[in-house]
Amino acid sequence: MLRAVGAAAPTDSACRAHDPTPRERAKQRNVIDPLRVPALYTELFYGQPRDSLAAIPVDGMSFRRYKQFDDPDSGLSGFVLLDDASGHALILFKGMDRPFAEGDGWGGVLTDLGGVLAAKFGTGNGQLRRGDDAYTEALCDQAIKSIELVGYSMGSQIANFLALKYSAFAVVFGDMGLDSTLLKRHARGDLPSARARARGHIVSLSLNGDVVVKLFGVGEVVGTVVKLPGVLVGVLHQPEVYANAANTAIRDRDTHRDEAAGAPTRADAGAARPDPVVTHGNTDDSSGLAVDAHKSPFRH
Repeated sequence: MLRAVGAAAPTDSACRAHDPTPRERAKQRNVIDPLRVPALYTELFYGQPRDSLAAIPVDGMSFRRYKQFDDPDSGLSGFVLLDDASGHALILFKGMDRPFAEGDGWGGVLTDLGGVLAAKFGTGNGQLRRGDDAYTEALCDQAIKSIELVGYSMGSQIANFLALKYSAFAVVFGDMGLDSTLLKRHARGDLPSARARARGHIVSLSLNGDVVVKLFGVGEVVGTVVKLPGVLVGVLHQPEVYANAANTAIRDRDTHRDEAAGAPTRADAGAARPDPVVTHGNTDDSSGLAVDAHKSPFRH
């Protein structure tokens, strides 16, 4: 399933889809600051054209495009990024194609839309199995010492599924949730414990007003929801919008820390904005628990 970046065929490797060993499962760690993820995703898939082998600096690490995966039949697409210094990897599951930004044009969009509707109406998302294959291959790769999942929009379904199935760690945004059939299947008869495990392993970045999530969400949002500042207008369900909101939250968090430490705030911080709001497993504002940024579950 996985292939070297730019290669036409999968890499010849001993790692193939399999049930992960205990040693491989121990690689699953939460390392990256979730608020850095939307900008990383946007740079990876929609940044200015440049050397595809150039590293992307994030959160004190330098991620290079290590492996990639594509399955035209299901529409699955993504990358494995690797920080060589630490051996930490991110496996990113791409969201729905955009007709005027993707080489596949409307064909990829229609394939992805079919997968969304299949998941929404209970007939299954064909990307899940192939995403599982890609993840378990990455887990056994000797160069990868630790790994976590990233999913945007349609890719959030895959990240949610794998996080629940393997107790992996994930950051998702534009979160489509997890359909009830999969949640029950991997709860192993204990839904409350499964939901608690998901909240401890998945961070879901959310923006008010995301109509696409409301219309096409496939099920329950199972992670810890972090509401980003601002409101998404209309159908602008785009990673760039999430990246801008997350970058605003980072600046506000840093300003909050400076103020708490008694240090001068940065001149460019501007007027104070609300901290991101953290809720647990539900996007309903009334049920959420608001937490100050310095007490939030952000990993940094």
